[in-house]
Amino acid sequence: MQREIKITLENKVSRVFCGGSLSSIVDFAHPSKSVIVTDTNIYRYYGDKFSSYPVIILGTGEEIKNLSTVEYILKKMIELHCTRKTTLIGIGGGIVSDIAGFSASIFMRGIPFGFVSTSLLSQVDASVGGKNGVNIDMTKNMAGVFAQPEFVICDHSMLATLPKEEYVNGLAELVKSALLEGGDFYSFITSCKEKIKSMDMETISEAIYKSILFKAKIVELDERETDLRRILNLGHTLGHAIEKVKGIKHGLAVSLGISFSISLSLHLAGMNATCAKEIIALLKFFNLPVDLKSAISKEDIPLIMEAVQADKKGHSSSVSFILLNEPGRPEIKGIDFVDFEKLLKNELKGGHL
Repeated sequence: MQREIKITLENKVSRVFCGGSLSSIVDFAHPSKSVIVTDTNIYRYYGDKFSSYPVIILGTGEEIKNLSTVEYILKKMIELHCTRKTTLIGIGGGIVSDIAGFSASIFMRGIPFGFVSTSLLSQVDASVGGKNGVNIDMTKNMAGVFAQPEFVICDHSMLATLPKEEYVNGLAELVKSALLEGGDFYSFITSCKEKIKSMDMETISEAIYKSILFKAKIVELDERETDLRRILNLGHTLGHAIEKVKGIKHGLAVSLGISFSISLSLHLAGMNATCAKEIIALLKFFNLPVDLKSAISKEDIPLIMEAVQADKKGHSSSVSFILLNEPGRPEIKGIDFVDFEKLLKNELKGGHL
């Protein structure tokens, strides 16, 4: 069943089709006026379904998310005689949507673009909300824009071809959204966790829908991340640093970041121990990592701190960190870099919940 969510902003309405179909892209962008950007994996599985479109095929992995890839796309678009009326369509996961959205936003000072989201991570988070960026020397999303897609199609049937580790990777962002929203969304995730873990399609479709609804609400209130939208960075400040330094997948790094945030929330945001243990148990249930000591060592801390200080969410001497009093009650707290390093070292010395 397809359900439409409209993200209504001051100068734009972005349409998200939860449960949509890859085959419906022709309704939004005609092959004669569009170009598709995708990766080798998606093209191998689904290329025959968009064979009437010009296609730019990329490699896979975080290492392609850079300005060199953007330049490659722009040159291909020039070769294809694209104009300001061309629609660029990214078909893939979060990496493809980031690259395609950024490329479209700077080609001829901006052309229309849309996404067909193929991974759990991109369907619950990355392809929705209008943040498009690429890395500079593996520092996350340092070149980027706020630009909303015309449409996002979340084809849940495409999740069936995801490797198991990619599905687990996306569960971290799903848990993050549920923790921030709290209420019925968090209760749904905890009560349906077995079905979500086994990828029961009806259940995961509902979970994705709830996640998009939540993010749409936040984006409508704060599109450019000046205040409220910063809560969506729960787990990401440390997570991005671990992702860069250790080279692990985004969702796994975010899970470690959430785990650290929960530990800090016990002392700095008034979270009770029972709630904290429940959240850590939920992450573990989904086979997401929670033990920082198993992921990083004290020798990694200088590089971790360097990455945290380079993070665009930081300030000259402190970093904005998202904590929780309980699910549905996030807090944005500024933590001095010196204190942050001490807290991280203490976490590596101690045990975990």
